[in-house]
Amino acid sequence: MNSSFKLMLFAFILFMNTPLVLAQHIKIDEKIFSFLEDADVINVLFTFEDLMIDGDLTESEFLIKMNNKITKLASIEEANIWKKSYENHKDSIWGNAFLKMFNKRNTSFKNSPIFVTNNQNTKYTMKANATWMYYGYDAGIVDRPAKVTLHITFYENNEPSKIIAETTISRAEGKYNKTDGDGEGKGPSLNRMRKAYIKAGFKLSQALKRVLD
Repeated sequence: MNSSFKLMLFAFILFMNTPLVLAQHIKIDEKIFSFLEDADVINVLFTFEDLMIDGDLTESEFLIKMNNKITKLASIEEANIWKKSYENHKDSIWGNAFLKMFNKRNTSFKNSPIFVTNNQNTKYTMKANATWMYYGYDAGIVDRPAKVTLHITFYENNEPSKIIAETTISRAEGKYNKTDGDGEGKGPSLNRMRKAYIKAGFKLSQALKRVLD
């Protein structure tokens, strides 16, 4: 084994053991999550509590920064349009993208319930709380996709304060494609974040396979 190959092998092993790579693993205790096998429908709630954006900004700080940036580069009208689109993505688009991928993959499993929003008649609710977001960027010759971390908790609707199962989807990274609306606009691409939610849905389904199949 020559020295250059040894160096490459060592670098690969080191990379695979960095926190970034290890963070991709979703911990699922099959016994704790086994209640999902007996459920037909699970209510889903998407939240943004204690959200940090791009490392060190709270959501309110981020929105102030974007308002000032877009107003300076374009106009206050454009800033208001971006803010309205941001709220729309939070309210429905990101969550719907997650669920579309999540349910699509789950249909191949033997014992998977359907996951839906706004259904309080179910026994259980899954809460997907975004704790960290990175919007990525497009700087012409260099670009980066968006990433999101979601803390997932399950509880019975008659006792929401009692968490019966939880896990974390860490830094789910979307697929970047400039031709599909991922390039820079007046503000950060909300579509890039949509793709991060799609990847998060994919990763959670992948992790629950051994419970539901």
